[in-house]
Amino acid sequence: MKILTLRFANLNSLQGEWLIDFTRPEYVADGVFAITGPTGSGKSTILDAICLALYGETPRLGKITASSNELMSRHAGECFAEVMFATGSGIFRCTWSQHRSRKKPGGALQPQKHEIADAATGAVIQSKVQETRQEVEAQTGMDFDRFTRSMLLAQGGFAAFLQADADHRAPVLEQITGTEIYSTISMKVHERKRTEQERLQRLEIEVGGIRLLTPEALAELETERSELVDTERKLSKNLESDAAALRRLDEIARLEEALVVTGHEAETLEAEREAFHDDARRLERARTAELVEAAYAEVRLMREEVRRNAADLAGKEAQHPEAERAVHEANEAYNAAERNVASAQQAVQDSRPLIARARRLDEQIVAKSGELARLTQERKTLERRQAQFRSERTEVATVFESTRRALQELREWQAEHRIDALLAGALSGIRHALDELRPAAEREADAASAIADLQRDLVALQDELVLAETEGRESQALFDASRTALDELKASFAVQLDGATLKGLRGELDRLRDRHQLLQQIAKLYTEGKQFTPKIEAIKTEIQKAERLRDDLSQKLDHARQLLCHAEREVASQEELARLAERVRSLEDERARLVDGKPCPLCGSTHHPYADACGVLPNIDVEALQAAKLAVRERDAAVRKYEIALAETGKEIEESQKRYEELSELYRSSVRECLDLLKLAAIDDPASQAEPVVLEALQAVAMQREQLSVRIDQLETLEQRIRDDEVELSQRYESTQSALHRYERATERQHSMRLDLARLEKELEQAQQNFAGRRRSFADLIEPFGIRELDDPSTIAAALEKRSEVWTRNDAQLRRHEQEQLAGESRLKNLDEQLFIIDADCSAKRRDAEAAEAGLKALLAERAGVLQGGNPDAEEVQLEKSLQTAREKLDVAAEVRNAAREALSVLDSAMSELRRAVEERREKLDEREAAFSTELRQRGFDGQAAFLEARLEDDERQRLEELADSLDRRTRDLQARRQERQARLQETRERQLSTETVEELSARIAKRQEQLRDVRGRIGAIANQLMENSKAMDEHRLKSQAVEAQKREYRRWELLHDLIGSADGKKFRNFAQGITFELMIRNANRQLRQMTDRYELLHDPNQPLELSVIDLWQAGEIRSTRNLSGGESFIVSLALALGLSQMSSRNVRVDSLFLDEGFGTLDEEALETALETLAGLQQSGKLIGVISHVAALRERIATHIRIKPQTGGRSIIEGPGVTAVLSV
Repeated sequence: MKILTLRFANLNSLQGEWLIDFTRPEYVADGVFAITGPTGSGKSTILDAICLALYGETPRLGKITASSNELMSRHAGECFAEVMFATGSGIFRCTWSQHRSRKKPGGALQPQKHEIADAATGAVIQSKVQETRQEVEAQTGMDFDRFTRSMLLAQGGFAAFLQADADHRAPVLEQITGTEIYSTISMKVHERKRTEQERLQRLEIEVGGIRLLTPEALAELETERSELVDTERKLSKNLESDAAALRRLDEIARLEEALVVTGHEAETLEAEREAFHDDARRLERARTAELVEAAYAEVRLMREEVRRNAADLAGKEAQHPEAERAVHEANEAYNAAERNVASAQQAVQDSRPLIARARRLDEQIVAKSGELARLTQERKTLERRQAQFRSERTEVATVFESTRRALQELREWQAEHRIDALLAGALSGIRHALDELRPAAEREADAASAIADLQRDLVALQDELVLAETEGRESQALFDASRTALDELKASFAVQLDGATLKGLRGELDRLRDRHQLLQQIAKLYTEGKQFTPKIEAIKTEIQKAERLRDDLSQKLDHARQLLCHAEREVASQEELARLAERVRSLEDERARLVDGKPCPLCGSTHHPYADACGVLPNIDVEALQAAKLAVRERDAAVRKYEIALAETGKEIEESQKRYEELSELYRSSVRECLDLLKLAAIDDPASQAEPVVLEALQAVAMQREQLSVRIDQLETLEQRIRDDEVELSQRYESTQSALHRYERATERQHSMRLDLARLEKELEQAQQNFAGRRRSFADLIEPFGIRELDDPSTIAAALEKRSEVWTRNDAQLRRHEQEQLAGESRLKNLDEQLFIIDADCSAKRRDAEAAEAGLKALLAERAGVLQGGNPDAEEVQLEKSLQTAREKLDVAAEVRNAAREALSVLDSAMSELRRAVEERREKLDEREAAFSTELRQRGFDGQAAFLEARLEDDERQRLEELADSLDRRTRDLQARRQERQARLQETRERQLSTETVEELSARIAKRQEQLRDVRGRIGAIANQLMENSKAMDEHRLKSQAVEAQKREYRRWELLHDLIGSADGKKFRNFAQGITFELMIRNANRQLRQMTDRYELLHDPNQPLELSVIDLWQAGEIRSTRNLSGGESFIVSLALALGLSQMSSRNVRVDSLFLDEGFGTLDEEALETALETLAGLQQSGKLIGVISHVAALRERIATHIRIKPQTGGRSIIEGPGVTAVLSV
């Protein structure tokens, strides 16, 4: 892997966008380049940018998140890093970026973006953060840790390793090589071995706690159970016989009581019939009256028609004088309208010349007014500009004077604070010194705080040790008590089971449940069979009632159809009258053309009485026509109602017959099903006599089922308590073991914390010395600026920064005021010139406006004498409108005159027609009333009053009908139930099984139930003992197998623990570090031979972390690494770092390396040796970047990337291939 280009922006002090091209010839030719600059200028930021672009994190700060980004430059709203690199798979461009909200410096951080693309095509390969990192690892072959160990050489770490003693080499090497995983594995193996050992001990304890019966005890229990089963069978048979006899006696008593209740119901029903006698007579009279209802409706309709026609005739006779007067008034109005039209035409002719003159003057006035308005507006615009310029000149003069005074004050302030001008250049060094001082103080405080925390933890740990020991003893005591209680509970369970098994008892309960359900189903069929007979009889009654209703509805439908025909004839008669009236109206135009003495083209008459004044036209009797049509609609609705009711009744009859057939079939099916179930229940009695037997058996089974269910519930509750206690026993065992483990872990932690306390005390002493030296350096830097007290260095640095910012701000403000003063002087001169020009223009526009105003006044005076100044268009429109109104009134008067004449003629014709209709209808009414009286006498009514009295409302009649039907239905049902109960009582008495009383049978049943319960309890106890023993044998076998399997698993972990396991992880860590160190020395020797042929590294197999050097120029002399000079130590540590880089990168070729430490401690000779060594690496094709602030490197390395600090804590980059894309 090789880095080709690096592009980044706004990282730490390197603000702006920068591009570094590592493919330039300067880098390729030399192979080594230096990144130089003062301490804190931003040299390591270049390495941070490479790591950030590839992996989204840096060695110093870790991962960058949406909540924390300390790399982004201050006062910046975004930052990014982009690397183009080459691998064996191709060339790729990887970009990481993050910005604040709206890219504002004060905005909230937004989620980061990370993507990788093919540099040749530009195609994006991945754009999600996690997937991009995985793709980078796949293309480079290295994750972040391997990348930093492969490309960022840890030469300084190995230099510390060479100088450390044996006790401190292991942690240093672990940190350099990343082998801390081996310590973790070693401790995990130790913990797993202990866990498996505890699990084995727990299983062995569980196997020892299982108790089994002897073979002799098993044989005795089997014999006893067989004898008890025979006894139980005999007791059950006797108990069932006694229970059957008792049920027969109960059934006889129940039937006798039911017959008494039936007698009371019969008496109540007879009383209700007597109370209904009068209502029954009313219902019969109402049924007879309904047969005459159709004839009565027809007579009533004809009476209403005669009355309505007579009223219409009287109304039209009253209208005739008014119609004649309307004709005369219409003629007078027509003559007056003709005179008004002539007067309006003359007024229009007289006004036309004046209107034309007024229009010409109005056009001239509009033109002159527009000219005056334009001149006035131009004058006002010039005056506003004049005022604006004068106001602006006043403001400019005020600002000019203010700027002059401010400029004088700033020059005096700069003279007083001249020393602050040097702060901009010195702040970078002061910040760097403060940055070094602050971590030193923090390290001192952290070390002191860590020592205090550790001492507190040691005190708390001692309390934890005492508590763990106490909890262990208490947990063991609770465990022993729980195990004793569990053994007692299991013994009690075996006694209560008494030889039976829960599985057997549940099977017996299921058998009883099935027989109970079968008997319940048979009893239900008997109950349902008793309900079928009254339901079938009720349906037959409903069918008969619906047939009577159907006959009644047929008669009503025929009568309604007769009434509908009569109403339709009346509508036809009214429509004929309306057609005659309309015909008279339609001849109006023809009558207007008739002339006396000439024959009519229709009738030939020469006398035309309606030619000039036809009188009032006959009116159409709209009310009579509408009333007739309403009657048709009502009769038609009645017909439809009866038709629908008749159809619904027919459908009800059909559905009732269908339900009758379905119930009959259900009854037959129920009988067949009952016979089958009796056979299945092994009941041999005939079906008609088996119901008491079924009820007796049902009661016995229910009693047995209840007793067995209660016993099973008690046993299951006891079994659940045993399981709960077993779980509790297991938990207390685990609690005991957990307390033991806590005690062991606390002991190990106590030893480790004491070692850490000694190390921290030594670190505190070093931190205190380092802080004192840094504090002296910081005081020397700030002394020239008048600060000698170092109470709070952070406050001092902030004060100096503020002083520098104030100087910079005031200096910029001074230059800005100088420019503003020159601009203000020029603006004042320009404004004076513009004001002179505007004053002259204003005077000219004022004179032109006065002349235009005088011409407008003359035109207005002349226009006032024409039409009195009125609008000519409005005057013309008003005259034309008056003429049009007069003509419209004339047309209306003509229409009114014609309508009045025609209305009089129509009224005469209608009166003649109504007189004829009244006479005809009266004759028909007399005939229908005579027929209606005859029919009333035939039906038994003395007259119309008796008929009306016999009629009932529909709701009342429906109520009486339903009450009569209910009484009939209840009588039939009561008779059927009485007969059925008498038959069952006789049958039950004949099948009575015992002559004993109920009390004698109940006492004997109770005694036998108690005997049976005792026998079954003993059988259950024996079965439970046998079942528990079987379960214990299965559990013993399974637990024994688990113990053997756990022993094998424990031996595996015990073997692994003997090899690598330890409580502190040292065993496997030292072993792995020895192998890693040996492999690293081999790689280092290969690198060392490329740099020099003098030295070779030697690994001591007896002391894994000891390292020696063979000096081949001194006859192979073996020397300790502690005796090497500065240059020799650098070469050895560099070889070790290159060896670690090769080992970390595995099969990936790494052609770009960076060295970030180690040169500051070298003297001249050692530095020369180091640089010659680095130059020798060019032969392997690698590009090495050396990061250092040592000035001598500038002369020894030709290619430089220089980081130069600027003001405000910013830096810039200079060197080959460096481009400032966007500098801030």
